[in-house]
Amino acid sequence: MFTEAIQNLLPNNRIKVLLIDPHPIVLFGLSVILEEEDTLEIVDMLHSVACIQDVSKLNNPDIVLIDPHSPSVDGLNQVKQVQAALGSETKIVVYTTAVDQSETCDLIRMGVKGILLKEMSVSLIPQCLKKVHAGGEWLDRRSVRMAFEQILQRESAHQKVSAHLSSREMSLAALIAKGYSSKLAARELQITEGSVRVYLNRIYSKLHISSRLQLALLFKEKGLD
Repeated sequence: MFTEAIQNLLPNNRIKVLLIDPHPIVLFGLSVILEEEDTLEIVDMLHSVACIQDVSKLNNPDIVLIDPHSPSVDGLNQVKQVQAALGSETKIVVYTTAVDQSETCDLIRMGVKGILLKEMSVSLIPQCLKKVHAGGEWLDRRSVRMAFEQILQRESAHQKVSAHLSSREMSLAALIAKGYSSKLAARELQITEGSVRVYLNRIYSKLHISSRLQLALLFKEKGLD
């Protein structure tokens, strides 16, 4: 065990980190912080996920430290691109200014192992990367608490709505709330369009609403969208 611990500290066994951030000054600051750590090695710094294919196979990073909030780009989609390019073995840590409840839930579901907020002490960044590399997780307590509160709220809302609807009606309601047409919903559920109309009338009656728009708004209000 002691020998393995020593080997893990050797330069050729350092944790390889890929940095992705749209701001050059942030990349520079991160590089200064991480290069002071003997156990960490920066293999590349990118301004965009779009460049990841050019470096992924060559550098084979252990961890990607990324701010997914680039202008006009969906953050979750950027994380998916990293996962697609590097595979499941590469661990992802999100380093950003803020994440809301919904995004935190989605990031956790996607397998992100760390969430660091830029307001936190920079001394925590190396600690986070080492813990994640060792198989642990590093999640901002406030964000996680908010995320779990939202999950509980969604579960409660789902139970309240589903208490009035059958499983088939609930499935149809979810599709219609997402904007599916009757034809697409019928195809998805493998029923006829006539059955969709019958089910919708029942749903409207049970939920005391009268339109697809009200159904969509209800689902959004309950966090079921």
